[in-house]
Amino acid sequence: MRFWRHLCALVLLSALPVAMAQNYPARPLQMIVGGPAGGGLDQLSRAFEQALRQSKLIGQPLIIVNMGGGAGNAAKAFVHQHRGDPHFLYLDTNRVYLNKLLGTTALGHDAVTPLGRLIAEYMVWAVRADSPFKSAREILDRLKADPGSVVFGLSSLPSNDQINVVAPAIAAGVDAKKMRMVAFNAAGGVNTQLLGGHVPVISTTLSEIIVLVRSGQVRLLTVSAPQRLAGEMASVPHWRSIGIDVAVVHWRGLFASPGISPDAIRFWEERLARFVKTEAWQKTLEKYGWSDAYLGPVAFRQEMDREAVVFTRILTDLGMVKSTAE
Repeated sequence: MRFWRHLCALVLLSALPVAMAQNYPARPLQMIVGGPAGGGLDQLSRAFEQALRQSKLIGQPLIIVNMGGGAGNAAKAFVHQHRGDPHFLYLDTNRVYLNKLLGTTALGHDAVTPLGRLIAEYMVWAVRADSPFKSAREILDRLKADPGSVVFGLSSLPSNDQINVVAPAIAAGVDAKKMRMVAFNAAGGVNTQLLGGHVPVISTTLSEIIVLVRSGQVRLLTVSAPQRLAGEMASVPHWRSIGIDVAVVHWRGLFASPGISPDAIRFWEERLARFVKTEAWQKTLEKYGWSDAYLGPVAFRQEMDREAVVFTRILTDLGMVKSTAE
């Protein structure tokens, strides 16, 4: 009799992970967005939520919470505080490791759980339609003679906006330490500054400026893709086409709180692998001009580890890497 009681207990214990996996998510999920309403991350979060809802792959609603303070640091800190709770998700860019390198937070990409890289898009240099600048090479030549002669508008610091300025500048022989860059509040802010003539050129993502390009208010001087893009962007030079061996891929990924269970990670790995193939998501990618860059949890973490090494070298050369206390 005792043997059968022990056997039943073992069976019940072995079934616990399955039951937990089946019950997750047990309540509405919160997706903390590391950027304010109207920015690129906010745009992605709402498109992701809509497509996920249409796919019916999870049984609970996804509530979007914008937390844009500190260039994503406030959002990451909030999610980090909910250790072990898989109901808190987090959407961000490579700032997830960049910010620690630059000393603005003690939390790196190991402070959250990567669930999947979702999309990638490219950065652009944009000017007003009436700008005297006709090419990115013209600006680089001026910067080489005087690194502080052109002010760049960015959505935030640190960011790929910044990398898309300093990396090609360094490749062109510019003293990037003497360059001038000003960060505004999200893409809408930097676009407004450009249109108002407060900065002559901005570095931003293609999706955040494309409406102004299509309306004829803005011209693109270059795109950070590794090769020339197709379609309506076919006429825009990429860095390598003008002799600058630089490519900047701007990805956005989904994370969760640290210390969540393997079952919760597997849940998202399986759901996201199916989600990125759905018609709803494919139409979303096409609508916004995003590239499908899906990576699962393990590959995503490995890619961030590799990128962090590369950016550590670049930022060290610029004297920008700082240490932080854990």
